[in-house]
Amino acid sequence: MPNYRVFYVERTPKDDSTVSLTDMFERAPDDFEETDWEETYDGHNAEKALAGFFQDHAADGAIQIMEEDGSSRDVGGNEAFDPDRTYVWVEDGHMMEYQGMDEATPGMVSCPMCDGTGEVEEAVAEGYLAGHGAAPASGEQWQPSAGQ
Repeated sequence: MPNYRVFYVERTPKDDSTVSLTDMFERAPDDFEETDWEETYDGHNAEKALAGFFQDHAADGAIQIMEEDGSSRDVGGNEAFDPDRTYVWVEDGHMMEYQGMDEATPGMVSCPMCDGTGEVEEAVAEGYLAGHGAAPASGEQWQPSAGQ
């Protein structure tokens, strides 16, 4: 069964206030601290993997889809999730935004050297993170150490 990487962002208010779905549209982006997340899900296709993701992250079904004109609407009960759309929800008091997914290649992980835009073997990623602790700064080149 194919495996998919689901990318999403968590937005936490800097003032520790509670949030609702309307806050995404009513508050300035500077009011939030952002954390990027990535999880993997199995599914017969991308839509099924995304449905599994939302079952774990928004089990109450309170998910809104962002329309191209900037408006939002509730996702209908029988509506299939479209991996190419943007969804928002509140989870544990935090604003969440689905940002996309990629099919994962077996044995590969997101590349820590290029902010997750590619894939590398897990051992390469672990070796890099053990030696550097983080991805290189923007514009820097990763230089493999001897033996890699």
